[in-house]
Amino acid sequence: MPASQVVPDNDRVDQDPVLAEQPGSDPRSLPVEDPAAVAAQREERARRRLRQTARDMLLSMLVVAAGVLLLAFPFGRGTPDPIKVIDAAPVVAAAREELGWPVLAPTGLPATWRATSARLDVAADGETVLHVGYLSPSTRYIGLEQSATKETAFVRDQTLGGKPMGEVVIGGTTWQRLESPDGERRSLLRVGGGATYVVTGAAPWDELDALTASLRPG
Repeated sequence: MPASQVVPDNDRVDQDPVLAEQPGSDPRSLPVEDPAAVAAQREERARRRLRQTARDMLLSMLVVAAGVLLLAFPFGRGTPDPIKVIDAAPVVAAAREELGWPVLAPTGLPATWRATSARLDVAADGETVLHVGYLSPSTRYIGLEQSATKETAFVRDQTLGGKPMGEVVIGGTTWQRLESPDGERRSLLRVGGGATYVVTGAAPWDELDALTASLRPG
């Protein structure tokens, strides 16, 4: 063959095999995923889903627990004294201005006596009834009831049908003792000055006597 003759490219035996093949023409040339890597990816995704589920459950439990705590312990309330103490003086003062008979009220009671209620009611015959309730040092309730009512039911209702148990002199004044049929309600009764006064409650006699001894007209 003459030296100047050119051999066609398609007849050359040393043609570059990379150039001869077009990318993708052979399926074997596609990348093959590693099964171990695929399994690891799936396991990681499963772990992420599990962590997300656990976190969501924990957040839900915390929300529920916070709601329960708020219901059981309202914010800022702490552990309050279940006894609501009030100032009975304004009610007593109003009664003394309105009523035409001596209104009694305690004087000089220790701080262990606490007023818990005070109000003006109306009896069946229209007369005003002054009620003041106290908690005694032994945490027993004692009510001071006074009115110019002529209704016989007034004493019966206040003493729970109390029966006479004799008389006692307290602070130079005679009071009648009464006790309810079940023995649970004890009362001291006095009528005078145009009004009826009842000191009554489940407290022992010595506490009833102490409150009665402190009563003074305004």
